[in-house]
Amino acid sequence: MMKNILAIDTSSQKCSVAVSTNNQLFQQSSELERQSAQRILPMVAELLVDAKFSLPQLDLIAVIAGPGSFTGLRIGIGVAQGLSAANSTPVIALSSLAVTAMAANRMSSFSQFFVSEVAREREIYFAAYRISKRLGVELCGHEQVSVPELLQPPHEAIKGEPWCAVGKGWANRVEIQSRLNCPIENTIIEPEVNMSDICKLAELRFAAGDAVSAELLRPNYVKDKLDY
Repeated sequence: MMKNILAIDTSSQKCSVAVSTNNQLFQQSSELERQSAQRILPMVAELLVDAKFSLPQLDLIAVIAGPGSFTGLRIGIGVAQGLSAANSTPVIALSSLAVTAMAANRMSSFSQFFVSEVAREREIYFAAYRISKRLGVELCGHEQVSVPELLQPPHEAIKGEPWCAVGKGWANRVEIQSRLNCPIENTIIEPEVNMSDICKLAELRFAAGDAVSAELLRPNYVKDKLDY
């Protein structure tokens, strides 16, 4: 069982870090918007002191790789790469949409989630997830960014089973639902994502073999993957 995980989330205007060790979670969040670059490393150092261990003792570094704030993602990825390279610590990139699905599962009895968050210029990020014992949450199809009217329905989605709509992108509910052919029985506009969700997902994905070395870590902008 993995013991020591450092989790980093700079995907929004605020930044959060956590250390999970021996079933304990130490965490900090900056309440100052747009201060990730200045606060992230001091926060990591403070947490390691609180947890009473050093960087070489980390088993895994997990970072939210996106989608999210482009500047924030670059900061988080850069910090994770530097800490990983310095100590040859495995690092794992996690989707912010997958973590949101993990939070929604913790908050509800549903096992399938359509996650949508606000992007730019009327666009939304969108992904479908189902709960998985091995992966935490399993992606159905692909993550995408689009105006709601051009959303691509996930072909892998399980029809006939209830779905939960999650995230602020569901302010466009009428437009999104017109593109889907699945029943939606509940909506969680602002799920309470916490650092324990990130650490739990990181541990499962590490066990599934998703960790990489520092030089292979990349931000997940989503937009670069689409051709529409």
